[in-house]
Amino acid sequence: MQITIRKGGRGDLEEFITFLAEVREGMAHKEWFYLDPPEDVRDMMDREILELWVAMDGDKMAGALDILCPGTEEFNYGYDLNFTHEELLRVVNMDTAAVRAEYRGMGLQRKLIQAAEEALAERGNRILLCTVHPDNQFSLRNVLKQGYEIQKKVEKYGSVRYVLRKDMK
Repeated sequence: MQITIRKGGRGDLEEFITFLAEVREGMAHKEWFYLDPPEDVRDMMDREILELWVAMDGDKMAGALDILCPGTEEFNYGYDLNFTHEELLRVVNMDTAAVRAEYRGMGLQRKLIQAAEEALAERGNRILLCTVHPDNQFSLRNVLKQGYEIQKKVEKYGSVRYVLRKDMK
């Protein structure tokens, strides 16, 4: 097994959409994992709001992460924290991370986030925000270990979520 982490592109998008649906279907707690409608995902990619990062085992998607540079779009997590206009423009939503069951325990979620963060670091001063369901202890521990800090508990995606923050200088 040879896992490679790379930036995904338009050619990976349909597989990514299917992959997320499959991962969610296999979850015991589906409320932990919100999925954007596929047409919204395609639209965000077309408008260059969405970036995709993938962990590939050959030609099989083992894990994936999408990040959003939302600007002042309503889905910017900065609105949950009452950010100023200037702060909103610096936000990156570390949006959806998923790993296939047979690849869990290999640190792929962490590696995907790190790869995205390295690319973002080259772009300068960013505020990274993510949401995690409070009961999803694996994901919560994972992002806390990577320097994200809980900012607030909010109602979001039909459930409750923590909004976490990490600043990049």
